[in-house]
Amino acid sequence: MGKVYAAITADIVGSRQLPEFRKLRDRKLLPVSKRHMSEGLLLSDYAITAWDEFQAILSQTEYIPRIVLDLRRLFHPLELWIAVGIGEVSGAYRKPVNVFSGGQAFERAREAADQLKGKSGKFRVLTRIRSGNPLFNSVANTLYDLHDSLIANVTQKQWETINAYMEVRQQEAAARKLKLDVSTVSRNLKRGHYWEMQETRETVELLIKSYF
Repeated sequence: MGKVYAAITADIVGSRQLPEFRKLRDRKLLPVSKRHMSEGLLLSDYAITAWDEFQAILSQTEYIPRIVLDLRRLFHPLELWIAVGIGEVSGAYRKPVNVFSGGQAFERAREAADQLKGKSGKFRVLTRIRSGNPLFNSVANTLYDLHDSLIANVTQKQWETINAYMEVRQQEAAARKLKLDVSTVSRNLKRGHYWEMQETRETVELLIKSYF
């Protein structure tokens, strides 16, 4: 078994109904790509693989939950299907990844993406992870099923508060940035399920470190 990588594929839901979609997509994607590269989370920039789809290879598998949360909050109000595959990769450091890279991780990410698009049921499913370990898959995906259902009704103001807090890491500083009372920031974080988002991120990160 060679080095294990994580490949991520994200699709923007309902893109055909969005006016000037390409400009909107690029306005969201380019800053996120620059951020994740500067933070060392990716091996190369996100590559657009279709009209509404982009993908990349993570530099470490444990960064999966961090990137999933970033994509959710920084793309809002756009909704994403996020599919992740874990496994071996060929041409991991060649650019662009959609031309030169392939292997298990990409195949599993595609299986996860197909499952997202084809799934119907009693609750929405927006995140799927596939690896070669069925137990890991079951636990990680159950956590994200609960997580995605919980954040379905987070408002724009709550996302703005979450984003500000994640940038400055202090409620008082976030309040000054947003020109709000500290009590309003605290309430928005709680009602926007920020603490549950962080708990999910930390738990899935530990799970990944335990398995891979």
